[in-house]
Amino acid sequence: MNHTGFSVLFERYRFDPPFYSTYAVRDGEALRPFVGPTLPNLDYVVTFDTPRVHGVSANVFVIWGRDENFFEWASANIVYATSALLWRPTERLRVDFNYNLQTFARRTDGSYVGIRRIPRLRIEYQATRSIFLRYVGEYATNYQDALRDDSRTGLPIVFVAADGTVTPSSVVRQRTLRNDWLFSYRPTPGTVLFAGYGNALSNPDDPLERGLRRTRDGFFLKLSYLFRM
Repeated sequence: MNHTGFSVLFERYRFDPPFYSTYAVRDGEALRPFVGPTLPNLDYVVTFDTPRVHGVSANVFVIWGRDENFFEWASANIVYATSALLWRPTERLRVDFNYNLQTFARRTDGSYVGIRRIPRLRIEYQATRSIFLRYVGEYATNYQDALRDDSRTGLPIVFVAADGTVTPSSVVRQRTLRNDWLFSYRPTPGTVLFAGYGNALSNPDDPLERGLRRTRDGFFLKLSYLFRM
């Protein structure tokens, strides 16, 4: 049985100054206080779930419409989407693929102030009654444009520290890849061995350098044994 849903959301968000206390607007050499209006939102929501057919099922959740651009406290055309594809070819093998997307496009000129994409793969295999294997891989990309006082002055946004230091907002491009493997051995109730390895990679600080750089490696081992008297 499949399930489909649709809804419409009407919202209003009021500006909360403490959350933007480090923001300021640069006007030449001068700095202006950063203030924002109340934002009216109009969003549409669609959900869809499919039945399992030949071991395959899927689900989708999407929100789109006019929503808040928290980066610049302005209205934006947003898309939030979460989708999943589930495959169960046998009772022992399970494969899940998920994809998350968030985009924020300025309503003034259509340029993107933020884009985030996260595909994620999870594979589980019950090799025998006592042996279990799992792999989880996730690749995340994050883009944030240089901020500006959108829909009001159009001037650039800067960050002011408590000591008065001014830092301009700049373009952010981040890419990370995570891999995690797990081996589990449970020969008898109370006796179990867990062994795992994980690593993380990210893009270099130098934007001209391509590829990913390894930033973390981790190993863990857990062994428990139940003594019977």
